[in-house]
Amino acid sequence: MTGAGGLPGFTYVVAREDVSDDGLDVTLEAKAEARELLAQRFGLLSLDELKARLLIEPWRKRGIKVSGTLDADLAQSCIVTLDPVPAKLSADFTLLYLPEDVSGRRAMEVAVDPLAEEPPDPLPIEGVDLGEAVAEQLALVLDPYPRAEGAELAATESLESGSGKKPNPFEILKNLKTKD
Repeated sequence: MTGAGGLPGFTYVVAREDVSDDGLDVTLEAKAEARELLAQRFGLLSLDELKARLLIEPWRKRGIKVSGTLDADLAQSCIVTLDPVPAKLSADFTLLYLPEDVSGRRAMEVAVDPLAEEPPDPLPIEGVDLGEAVAEQLALVLDPYPRAEGAELAATESLESGSGKKPNPFEILKNLKTKD
């Protein structure tokens, strides 16, 4: 079940035939090399811990359902001061996988309901890398604009002047007028 590809030290490939009817409990913990690669990939200052507790169950005869919780201890760069912003994240998630249609038929029309649940991801024949799936879930829960406590953007000069009047971009053209 453990694959050779993917993130070194954080790869766990599972195929449908690996999952019994009772399900499969898996705990993944990223090793130092995988954490370093993920920190680079997601632009983190550090990723000190990444763990996931997963329950893998059969779903719709040929598919699998992965339910789990990820816990991460990391530091991001503040968007204002560039100071480290430490964060402890915990997130629950559910992923669904179904094999692609092996008959070769293609769907001619796809109806998308924005309020419906997300469709299942394709389940490759060799199985799905749960380490990569957890890494993707980590990316989804990261703060896109981390700010250090008390960090504020400086007000611009035109706003501080208090005049409230915007400068006219055509004002400079007055100087170009020729006098007859």
